[in-house]
Amino acid sequence: MKKFPILKIPDVVFREVTSMMTPTEIIKLAMSDFKMELILRNRKYKLKAIHIQLGSINPQIGLDTSNEFSAVVFEKAEIDDRNPVIKLVQLRDRYQEDSDDDMLLNHVSLENMFSLYSSLDRLFSCPFYDWLLRLDELDLDEFWKFTKRILSLEFHRFSVNGESMSNDLLRELMDKLPEKAELSVNSGLPLDYNHPKALKFPVIRYTDARWVKIEDLFSIRNVDLIRLERTHFDCGDVNRFLNYWSECDEDMIEDLSITLKEETEIDEQAIFKNLIVISGKNSGSLVFMKARNTRNRKFVVSKLEFRDKKVLLSTWDPFKKDRLYEYSVLKLVHQIRDCEENIQKMENDFRGLRDTEKRKLQLELEELERKLTVLNRDFVV
Repeated sequence: MKKFPILKIPDVVFREVTSMMTPTEIIKLAMSDFKMELILRNRKYKLKAIHIQLGSINPQIGLDTSNEFSAVVFEKAEIDDRNPVIKLVQLRDRYQEDSDDDMLLNHVSLENMFSLYSSLDRLFSCPFYDWLLRLDELDLDEFWKFTKRILSLEFHRFSVNGESMSNDLLRELMDKLPEKAELSVNSGLPLDYNHPKALKFPVIRYTDARWVKIEDLFSIRNVDLIRLERTHFDCGDVNRFLNYWSECDEDMIEDLSITLKEETEIDEQAIFKNLIVISGKNSGSLVFMKARNTRNRKFVVSKLEFRDKKVLLSTWDPFKKDRLYEYSVLKLVHQIRDCEENIQKMENDFRGLRDTEKRKLQLELEELERKLTVLNRDFVV
């Protein structure tokens, strides 16, 4: 059978055909011929993210689009072939088979994974690169060698998977990583671990966060997301954090996920002690609150959700995220509570004196309650 002369078809048709291809199909097409790879480089097909995993067993490259995820997986080989892969066409003889949307190839050296990164960077337009090192599949010298290589490249997330990490390794890694990068650590960590940068990255994931103290969270500022699994936090700790967040002079975080310590049950009364909250009439698990201190802050409305032992906090700028309704209801509830406290304080301090001022506050309270009744359609106050 003759090969289809794809290089000779009109450019418009070529663009249309390749635009419908999956990322792995684009790579296979580039593997067919170096001239084809050069043509495809000029097209710069878009990806959402590229995830590169380095380890001695089945290293792989994940290709993430807006609609699907596929991977190029390299099978383990007894002989570590260190012949440099400069062109994707060199992978043609390593092809084994497709498995669903994934592509299986014979082994390449971990050094060649960096060459493949360069090839894919020229082939795809990608705004996000995630490098993951499988610590248990690398010796310490390899780990630092590859870390140094990654730090010399443009990357957006640095991830480590392993059974455990020592204090010394963690501290040295923290010292080297740029604070603008995301960090994901899927490993057991020492209970006495601590580092000034540990909670300073824009996106942070720790599967073992038992070393984190609630006071550590008080120091976070302008962080996008923190996800903490396996913590020593209870409902009282969450309450302390929420009170601190409410009074803080600066924006702290947009999204926070905390898994409470084992055998801890969600106690909403303990979590919301001394806080003003509203909850949805039709979705009682969703609770909203407004920061008391709104000066110099944008993210002043928060939503809390509870899933098993997880506490999920999301915060918003109500003037940009279409949350003015929740903000307005909460603002009125805060004003009502303040007015009630002022009336109570006046009654305690003056014991019936200043009736004119008290009556003025009572009229103000009635007006606020009227406004809340008109405005509030969806919340239990």
